[in-house]
Amino acid sequence: MKKRNIRQFFILLCSIVLVALVSSKYFFRIDLTAEKRYTLSAETKQVLRQLDAPLYVDIFLDGDLPVQFRKLRNSIREMFDDFKPYSKDRIVCRFIDPSEAANRQEREERYAGLEEAGIRRISANKTNKDGSLSQQIIFPGVMLSYKNRGAAVNLLRNNRMVNYEMALNESFEALEYELIKAVNMLSADSIGRVAFTTGHGELSRAEIDNLGNEFANFYDVHFQNINGKLDALNPYKAVIIARPREAFDEKDKFVIDRYIMRGGRVMWLMDGVDVNTDSLFTANMTFALARELNLDGQLFTYNVRINPIVVQDIASGAIRVELADGSSQPSLAPWLYYPLAMPSSNHVITKNINPVWLRYASDIDTVGLDSGIRKSVLLQTSGMSRTKSVPCMISLDEVQQQIDQRQFNKSHRILAVLLEGEFPSVFRSRNARNLFPELQEKQAEKSVATKMLVVADGDIARNDVRNTPNGVIPANPLGYDRNTGKTFGNKEFLVNALNYLTDDSGLMNLRNREFKLRLLNKQKVNDEQLKWQMINLALPMLLLLAGGLIHNRWRRYRY
Repeated sequence: MKKRNIRQFFILLCSIVLVALVSSKYFFRIDLTAEKRYTLSAETKQVLRQLDAPLYVDIFLDGDLPVQFRKLRNSIREMFDDFKPYSKDRIVCRFIDPSEAANRQEREERYAGLEEAGIRRISANKTNKDGSLSQQIIFPGVMLSYKNRGAAVNLLRNNRMVNYEMALNESFEALEYELIKAVNMLSADSIGRVAFTTGHGELSRAEIDNLGNEFANFYDVHFQNINGKLDALNPYKAVIIARPREAFDEKDKFVIDRYIMRGGRVMWLMDGVDVNTDSLFTANMTFALARELNLDGQLFTYNVRINPIVVQDIASGAIRVELADGSSQPSLAPWLYYPLAMPSSNHVITKNINPVWLRYASDIDTVGLDSGIRKSVLLQTSGMSRTKSVPCMISLDEVQQQIDQRQFNKSHRILAVLLEGEFPSVFRSRNARNLFPELQEKQAEKSVATKMLVVADGDIARNDVRNTPNGVIPANPLGYDRNTGKTFGNKEFLVNALNYLTDDSGLMNLRNREFKLRLLNKQKVNDEQLKWQMINLALPMLLLLAGGLIHNRWRRYRY
């Protein structure tokens, strides 16, 4: 009996040592959650395996935090713990309390440094030990550093369409994507090049300064005048045509078409109508006219049409006007020509983003029955909208007119659409050598598989500007409405769209992750608090006592 027990002991000891050795060399885990909350995607693992130098991570969520931010901090810690085995432990994390400083001046300097680096501050309510509430400044973000390159990542989503708890849950859902996107950018051997076209009255550099700077976090951003040059667009992964005002000639149209045939990706941010807003505020009225860009046929060939109409929506932005009520200060009034476009909830580009602020937008029709082109509606009007044919007069007096909701009987008009597939060439039945005698190759009938985005409003990409003695400079971030003080989802929409257009690795699919929000019933918690406290206290002791009794009876029976 004694020899058998000794033999069993050594077998058990050897088994434990063997398991320890195997587990030290091979990493695995079993995720029993329904949505696979703790399982990393194959794309994430691939990015992490490519790290060949230390990745330093500063996480600015330490100290005495409100409970919801402690949960976010713990999720970040768990995420990086999951990252480390696949990166061969090349990730070095450090948690920092930005409020920890010797004096107020040092603390404010640290705050300013974080904001300059791109980490946004927020003010959160904190419950003190005595039950009182106080405001606490928090920086829910991280700084990544890899081979002398750095990136800032803000982790708290600001979706004003949902409550605070759901916004935090959205932050948890996006955590893997936001972190691995930055890691992938820092570790990439080369940065993709994208270009804003010029030469057709597109938005100025000051007007797209904020968007261009955001793109520059991920891409090498250029400004390219096509100017009839056959290979002008060849170096770029994507091209952005942002609110052109002048018509495209046939040469430039061919250059764009040829770029698409070779797999180029294009963002068409186009105005269907022309509205002179200066006249509106100086003369109290203006006219909306159709904008002629000589691109209607080209877009129609690609299976979309931007209609020469102006959209009005009950869900709209606002302007400040002087009302005829005797008030001395301008009042904030809804402006139906500023529709707040509703994002699609089932696409990775628009998932969990704020409404997008448009100005004098048109709508889009998808045309053609080409089965090789997939069309996904990304932005649309609310359920109460209408359209006005042009030419039409627009007057500031409209803000004082009573809104008849019965007239807003057009719902969910398309404002932005994503096209994916093989596109027919605009010049497939034309002799392109008449435009470019030096052209050698035969014109393609169809493109290779590619993508494009069409938005029926160029102002979606425009940030406010102001005139100074040194010229025109940016005034407000993209999507910020100075009248209401609200920030809309314009920037996030366009950044997501460009990332999707250029994504060949599948990283964007991480934005589709969903974690079910399992909230406690607060009323039931209050009503049954004592019962569940007693169960949690008494049940473990009863189970322990029952186990001891059963074990004792078993030993008596056996021996």
